[in-house]
Amino acid sequence: MSEEINEFKINKFTPSKSIYIEASAGTGKTYTIQLIVARMLAEGTPLKKILIVTYTEKAAGELKDRIRKKIDEVLQKGRIDKSEPELSPEQMANFRKAYQDVDNAAIFTIHSFCQKALKEYAYDAGRPFDMAMVDDSAVEDMVDQYIRDKWSKDDEFIALLREAESTSSLIENLKSYFIKAVDMYKGVDASGKEIVTIDEVEMPKLGEKALSLEELEKIAQANNFEELVSTLHLEGQLEIFEANTDKFFTKKNTGPIPEFLNSLKKWKKGSPLYDGSFKDGKCPQEDWPKDMYASFCYLKELKGFLSDIDKKVEKVKLHKFLIAHTPQLFDAWQAYKAENKLQSFNDMILSVHKAVMEPGSALKERLSAQYTYAIIDEFQDTNQLQWDIFSNVFQNFVVGDPKQSIYSFQGADVNVYKKATGEIGKKIDLVHNFRSTDGIINGCNALFSGNYFAPAEGMPELVKFTDSYPPEGENAGQKKKAPEIDGNEVRSIWLSEKDISADSFAATAVAHIIDWCSFREDGETTRLQVFDKDYGKPGHDSVLKNVTFKDFAILAKSRSEMENIESIMRNVGVPYTQYKETNLFRSRECAEWISLFRTINAPDFSSWNRQLLSEVLITDFFKDVVAERERATRGSEQSSGLEELHYAESKEFDDPNNPERLQIASWRTLALKRRYAEMLERIYDDTQIEYRLMDVSRLQSMARLRQIGNYAIDYLYNHRCSLDDLIRHLQGLARYEESADDENGDLVEKGSDFNAVQVMTIHASKGLEFPVVISVAGFKQLPNSKPPYITHGKDESLHLGFGDTAKECRQREEMEEWKRLFYVDFTRASSLLLIPRYDVWYNKPKKNEPATKSGYFKHVHFLVDALENFAEKSTNLYDRLLKSDQWVTVQEGIAEKANLVKDILARTNEANSNTVDLDKAITEQKVEIASLQGKIAGASIMQYSYSSLSGRAETPIAEADDSRTEKEGESTAEEIPVPGMENYPRGSKVGDALHNILERMRFMAFGERFKSLEDALGHNPNIETSELENVIEEEFKAQSLPIAAHKKEWTEITARLVWNTLHASLPVIEGAEIHRDATFRLVELPLNDHKPEVQFGMNAYAGNPEDSGTDAPPAETEALTILHRVCKGFIDLLFVREVNKQKRYSILDWKSDSLENYGDAEIKKKVDEDYSVQRVLYSYCLIQWLKQFYGKRADGSGEGLDEQQIFEQHFGGIYYAFLRGTDGATGKGIYAHTWKDYASLEKAYGEVKKLMSKKKKDEGEN
Repeated sequence: MSEEINEFKINKFTPSKSIYIEASAGTGKTYTIQLIVARMLAEGTPLKKILIVTYTEKAAGELKDRIRKKIDEVLQKGRIDKSEPELSPEQMANFRKAYQDVDNAAIFTIHSFCQKALKEYAYDAGRPFDMAMVDDSAVEDMVDQYIRDKWSKDDEFIALLREAESTSSLIENLKSYFIKAVDMYKGVDASGKEIVTIDEVEMPKLGEKALSLEELEKIAQANNFEELVSTLHLEGQLEIFEANTDKFFTKKNTGPIPEFLNSLKKWKKGSPLYDGSFKDGKCPQEDWPKDMYASFCYLKELKGFLSDIDKKVEKVKLHKFLIAHTPQLFDAWQAYKAENKLQSFNDMILSVHKAVMEPGSALKERLSAQYTYAIIDEFQDTNQLQWDIFSNVFQNFVVGDPKQSIYSFQGADVNVYKKATGEIGKKIDLVHNFRSTDGIINGCNALFSGNYFAPAEGMPELVKFTDSYPPEGENAGQKKKAPEIDGNEVRSIWLSEKDISADSFAATAVAHIIDWCSFREDGETTRLQVFDKDYGKPGHDSVLKNVTFKDFAILAKSRSEMENIESIMRNVGVPYTQYKETNLFRSRECAEWISLFRTINAPDFSSWNRQLLSEVLITDFFKDVVAERERATRGSEQSSGLEELHYAESKEFDDPNNPERLQIASWRTLALKRRYAEMLERIYDDTQIEYRLMDVSRLQSMARLRQIGNYAIDYLYNHRCSLDDLIRHLQGLARYEESADDENGDLVEKGSDFNAVQVMTIHASKGLEFPVVISVAGFKQLPNSKPPYITHGKDESLHLGFGDTAKECRQREEMEEWKRLFYVDFTRASSLLLIPRYDVWYNKPKKNEPATKSGYFKHVHFLVDALENFAEKSTNLYDRLLKSDQWVTVQEGIAEKANLVKDILARTNEANSNTVDLDKAITEQKVEIASLQGKIAGASIMQYSYSSLSGRAETPIAEADDSRTEKEGESTAEEIPVPGMENYPRGSKVGDALHNILERMRFMAFGERFKSLEDALGHNPNIETSELENVIEEEFKAQSLPIAAHKKEWTEITARLVWNTLHASLPVIEGAEIHRDATFRLVELPLNDHKPEVQFGMNAYAGNPEDSGTDAPPAETEALTILHRVCKGFIDLLFVREVNKQKRYSILDWKSDSLENYGDAEIKKKVDEDYSVQRVLYSYCLIQWLKQFYGKRADGSGEGLDEQQIFEQHFGGIYYAFLRGTDGATGKGIYAHTWKDYASLEKAYGEVKKLMSKKKKDEGEN
């Protein structure tokens, strides 16, 4: 062991001086924090005087639990640690007091600490007392305002618009750049110095000279070679060539210099500078005079420079504009938030930083008096602002590991770790790994030693690797036993051959998972056994334990790297759960939690609150239970036909003693007492939702519910907030979800009790351990990020840049972080680690020559070198992972693996005796409830969302002449088969995916980018399609559709459907008239003229608002009440067009139905049968909504139009777009609908009301 290592010993620790503790993976960092807190308590520091800051809310909650357990342990044993003496009675009294205070212990994230400080000491910080939270991405609205009101008069902005190839693309790029820049730029500190320095505009270089904008514009304006010579002063270069006209471009005397000069002189703007036959080769390099060759190199560079000169000018002007206006926009945004008492997470840190850094700071005095010590966990993930706060206020004890600093995209700065620890000076090391086997410890030492962490040229040294060691001395008994296969010990690291493809490695890994989870002949032990970390506890009598699926973790750099192995696991039925998925807070499960929390928060269920109850009853928490009770009540295996959207209106639920309402009331009681954790457990227990979603096909849904539920409870406790605050927070997350590869911190729990393989990104795995880790990372190329970029200057100061130099610098810093990322990846394994050596990392070897590293994967050369060195020099530390991938291409092989998986799951379930007991208890509960409950009351055909409203009546609603444009001479449009459509998925999931894709489209921008179908399909090399492809991939994955296995085919089909739909011809509708000869396309609609998922909120009364039904017949009152709820829903698309100087408002609904053909007759039949109620409600809602603007308002304002006049002047009709049948060249697949007049619509609406208010007797007869 190195003499430089200063190991942590609790008996030598004293809190009199600041220290930093460097803790490698698995060395007991959290336990050390527990010991430090215990020492401080023993020396008389009250728990409330110890501030602990960690990186995530989840970690803060876990640390609080660990400290509680440590205090309890001390109270039981009477000493801090087994090596420590017994505590005195006075010291024990300190621990008893701390145990009482542990719930209020000061354990925070940096943001929750700053939020608390600003709230408690608002006056001292110079902040308002009551600040609402806002996301900084909301600055987009301000950018829109500036574009509209200020920059539209700015000469530079006008020039940008004039020269832009696409105006809409320019504006969208401007907005995205400014949103990112405002988030990164932090303004100025108390001294007036920029916290993040904005770099100057990076000017393009030609030769060694950086050109000015004026010079660039002159070059761009040059029309011929003479003008180029004059602008760039090329006379000297030309004279050199004219003095050497006897030279040639090749050794064979081809390409004479006079021909080259003639080629130059013929240059015209827009063409190459000289003929492509004049190439740089051995002859120019060896035979020409040096000054002549230097001149040719300059001209060669100029040739490339001219090829995109207009883009260079546009880029410089854009960056100049961004740099000039970023500080201005930042200041305006800060002023707006201050004026409106708003703050973002960034603002909380900035405000505390500014307040404590001011001379004579009152906030600093308050905080230093409140806390004696500060313990900062995960210190490698801090940044300069945070360190300024802590170092200026507290005596600090910091704990971290620079090798695990992987969150730079969230502001973490490992440079600050190096600087801060240098300031602290005193270092303590944690070097003994108590988590992993000797094989993992020694293997990782071999992998990461040597040059692995050596910085690239020009980069600072930020990490010094030191070996970790197994437990020694008195702790030697804690060493972990090596894994065994079939009773024989095996090595802990398995390394693939270097020629393995991503698909082959995925198939091999899945084959090993299934094989190792299979049972041996004794029927009791699995083939693979690993050490049991709970050995010695009750029920854990063996050092080794069986493995099952949940013991395996698959770690990837990005979500796209998970697809190959996920697809194979799906094919054979291996259960898996994916954590921290892209749209977690935009998921259906999050919407269901919001619905449940809103219901719990409701004081009663009268009036509008009745809808809250109705909504929650159709969530997974309740709907299956109610359906089961209905079947039990009716004595039939089939329900009475009440769909989930119908039964929620039953009067059964108006009874306060209804079982579901009693459950909700009990949860509300716990919430009011702030017993949130108990409330969560009661929700799970009362609804039995975990049991009901344990089917393999629904594991992912259950995982999302668990993650969001646990996150919500952590948020309630850590922010000491109400259910109202939580609901707003979840709704905000649903709007501002981060992208997949951004890894939004540690928002949600990362462990699971499900028997499923755990799939996650390396970022999400941080802080976890798994018996078996399968790394699949590294076979994707480096993503191409967009500006601006945060980089470090030579003095380690932060810079914000937009140019190529900033981009290259950022990429170099990211490459250094990738080294740390793979360290985190490999050190998550406690028993077994499988590592690939992908074929794409190497060039295809030539005959009898070794493989060389691929230039396309330079970003992983450090890993390739480390693995090659490890494979060559550490043969005693790893086993070969032999390919096992042939089975995946043979149906019999897939079937065999699938049967093995079923057998494993069956054996595992048999071993879980709780399943039988739980099943019995649920059955008994159902019988008991059924015996107490009568028949469910009659139900209406009430619907809750327009996106799910089928509205299918027994017969279509009687309507007046609907005057469809295709009514005369209806077409039967011959179907043009779409290639691969027979393999394209069907059903609600793909319908939701297509709906969401279209919702994200900006129609006009889409049309400007993809002018032809070939452009959208990626067949035009000059048109970038990655953004569209990413949207398609994200939405298919969000619906758990296996796009990885069909990526090219499904992406192309989807792009085709989207392009055809947005380019399809729609007939113009003016009131009652549909104009066949006048059409438009959706791509003609500007962004501000189309809105997806519009919600109409108005009363559904046919007459005046005061006709509320109080004096109406009961059946009419019920219908009106139901329609009131119906008309609070979402409509797929609302758009407005100006037709003959009148604004016409229209509604369009996307339909993904699969029809036999998409001729006019077929889609009319489909709409008549399935959407006849829907089109009535769409039309009626649209007229009533427009009445709010064009009718007479209560205050007498408005145009005073009645419904018929609104219909005539502003109604633009209802459209249905059948996505699978649209054609970009025609109106095929489009259904257009209007009414003879408003009276006809009103009559149809009356029939809908009658249908919705059928008497119970009639329903019973049906």
